Amino acid sequence: MSEQKQQSMPKPKILGMTDASSKTGFGGIMHNILNGVSPKYDPYLLGWGFHYEEPIKRGNYTMLPTTGNDYYGRDVLPSILSQLKPDVLLTQADTRMVGWLPEILKNIPSKPTWIYYPVIDGHVWDAENKQTKWPSNWTGFMKQADVVVAMTNFGKKILAENGIESETIYHGVDTTLFRPYTEEQREQLRTNFNFKGKFVVGGVFKNIVRKNPEKYLQAFALFRKGKEDKTILVLHTFPQPTGQGEYDLVQQAIDLGLVVGKDVIFTQQGLPTEVMPQLYNSFDAFWMLGGMESFGVPLIEAMACGVPTVALEATTFPEILGGTGLLSPAPVFPDSNKCPVTMGSYNGVEGVICDPYDIAKKTQRLYDDKQLRVNMGFKEVERAIKIFDWSVIKQQWIELLDKHVVSLEQLPDEWKEILG
Repeated sequence: MSEQKQQSMPKPKILGMTDASSKTGFGGIMHNILNGVSPKYDPYLLGWGFHYEEPIKRGNYTMLPTTGNDYYGRDVLPSILSQLKPDVLLTQADTRMVGWLPEILKNIPSKPTWIYYPVIDGHVWDAENKQTKWPSNWTGFMKQADVVVAMTNFGKKILAENGIESETIYHGVDTTLFRPYTEEQREQLRTNFNFKGKFVVGGVFKNIVRKNPEKYLQAFALFRKGKEDKTILVLHTFPQPTGQGEYDLVQQAIDLGLVVGKDVIFTQQGLPTEVMPQLYNSFDAFWMLGGMESFGVPLIEAMACGVPTVALEATTFPEILGGTGLLSPAPVFPDSNKCPVTMGSYNGVEGVICDPYDIAKKTQRLYDDKQLRVNMGFKEVERAIKIFDWSVIKQQWIELLDKHVVSLEQLPDEWKEILG
């Protein structure tokens, strides 16, 4: 084949489908995946909640227009699939968000390879059989995907227990942005944030039930006893139920005797990504207490910044920390074959609660031992760079796509001559 034809050979197209935001959540992950695979694939995104009349370039991928008539773009997806003819459709979502997708795909003549990156964020506890069960329609839905990719081995195990084969690719973090600062830089940040002279405990989460938001306040109220003027809790979340939150954390803080603005600071969600490493680096300890997590991006961001972590020993956190942080066991019902106390069903699965007394006890260890904090921080940074840096994760996605998608580059030379 001529050099000119090799250079003009089109890349396989990949259409991502998830939230439109490129900063946090599903959208932030997809943003990095699509940019990461762009050297070998031509990426596009149908972003939920994104309503413009013309395509928009974002980094190395193209945001496709929608009508605004349907949040998920169901009304435009058939025409996009027919006209764009992507080789891959990559969806990252809760099952309830894309249950309609197989019906659309079966009516597309040039059906793409459907890769599903599902949210597996908890258990439905079956104490007798020690097995995770979930709504029966989930299994049938997921088996229609060509490839299922778990976000963690925790998710992979639950998928396998429900008869679904999968591969695992973690979420990633930019360790050139999220990195540990020097002690002098940290002290300057604490001065800038009015945290100087305080032991700063931090949390980053969405104020919704499955994140156990009230447990942060309860644990801190216990931890600070006897050192009220030496500690402060900084929570990056919307603190009140005004559309963005589900708990009135301001009132709960007051009820626990905490002064908002002095004992506990709410920084609000929505800080620029570039500012978040500064916030993490102002912390002496980081809490990750959610009882239902499919991954936990704030955890790897804190790890990359070298902030020693106390996390609930549930769902994905033990796997992500990999022995670098402190784990707090979830409470269990007495005489129940270790059945955990749950917060109830949420999206078809159960989330566990945490023990604020044990969280406070674990954090006291960090408060008392600076060398322990230093050692933990070093190990967390090392693990974040080795396992979770986006340079590692994007290569795993490229390898997975190469394995499941037949591109022109993979065809025999005589086929390339015909098709090129």
